[in-house]
Amino acid sequence: MVQQPLRMIILGAGYAGMLATVRLAGRARRAVRRGEVGITLVNAADSFVERLRLHQVAANQPVRASPISDILRGTGVSFVHGTVTAIDTVGRRIEVQTDQGVRQIGYDRLLYALGSTIDRDSVPGVREHAYVLTPGGPRSATALGERLLQLDAERRRARIIVCGGGATGVEASAELAEAYPNLSVHLVTQGAFGSFTTPRAAAYMHRALSRLGVTLQDHTTIAEVGADDVRTPHGSRIPHDVCLWAGGFTAPPLARESGLAVNERGQILIDPFMRSLSHPDVSAAGDAAHPVETPGAPVRMAAFTAVVMGAHGADCLSAALHGRPPRPLSFAYAGQAIALGRHDAIGFNTYPDDRPNPPYFTGRLGHETREFFVRLLADLPNIERRWPGFFTWLGKGRYAAAARREQQHGAPTASPTRSLPTSG
Repeated sequence: MVQQPLRMIILGAGYAGMLATVRLAGRARRAVRRGEVGITLVNAADSFVERLRLHQVAANQPVRASPISDILRGTGVSFVHGTVTAIDTVGRRIEVQTDQGVRQIGYDRLLYALGSTIDRDSVPGVREHAYVLTPGGPRSATALGERLLQLDAERRRARIIVCGGGATGVEASAELAEAYPNLSVHLVTQGAFGSFTTPRAAAYMHRALSRLGVTLQDHTTIAEVGADDVRTPHGSRIPHDVCLWAGGFTAPPLARESGLAVNERGQILIDPFMRSLSHPDVSAAGDAAHPVETPGAPVRMAAFTAVVMGAHGADCLSAALHGRPPRPLSFAYAGQAIALGRHDAIGFNTYPDDRPNPPYFTGRLGHETREFFVRLLADLPNIERRWPGFFTWLGKGRYAAAARREQQHGAPTASPTRSLPTSG
């Protein structure tokens, strides 16, 4: 009797899923070649989307396309171009809507890395009237770019409102103002501008936006988005020709619908070895996952978090595949940078607890520093294809150190003893 290969499926080819796929394929190369392991990647798009550049897409800047088939060349990974519509955690199979119809694909181990998207349902009118920085759809970054070209061609002072004062909103405001100086860009934030950084960094960002002509309105809550204005809880109306919603993020509903244990954002709750708390044959990584134990640093949705979790998810699957105990997730953030147009940015140190600290890198240096890391994050899958295990990160010992402190006080620690299920 011929033994069936162990079926491993990765859902999503974003920063977490793409890196996890290539890294896992590299670490399991011999098993894949011998037919003992089959790795399948499922993704709705056929190209890797650099999410950190979607504000550039909205401003009609050329952004390179990276076909997934090119990234996977020579890895032995099968690629399915389609949208996952259901996960049967009992029968261990997924349902995928492809151009050719619906496919059922069985799995022995599943890595869920479907990322996050802009929350368009918490505030009335966002889904109907606002654009968001997503790669596809009728109100996506691409659609926004087309609309801005139309407004610019009309040569009138059309007004763009950007709602959301986090890094996404700041970067989008600066990019659009620089790309379309004939348009008026207005940034609205719920709290104090730049509250996610330091007063010094916030002041620099404010000056940079002012130089680009962006007007700022903070401490303003948006209660509803209309076709030509946004409205506050007190009834005030702020007119717009275009609204870009850069509010909070949420995970896709698929995990919750599939019966996986999730938090209020829809993120899968995982242990330090990336396994779902409710379904240990399902792992999760990136924005779609939330560790229940702090891995040495506060976890936030970010591209860097995604690549760390994707790489570690691959390492845990590889360890179990080779009969070795996996290591717990542990990392530290090193820094953050925020683009302020095409020639400016501010970067700062965030080690070890993800709090902004000097030194600050601004101007051309800040821009080039940010650009280097944005390119690196996008190129990691190609680098991993050549040198499996290339990517590493700071803070790998922080979880173990915290566990030792807890053990001294009698606290329980996570168990790595669960193994991969056998194929069947």
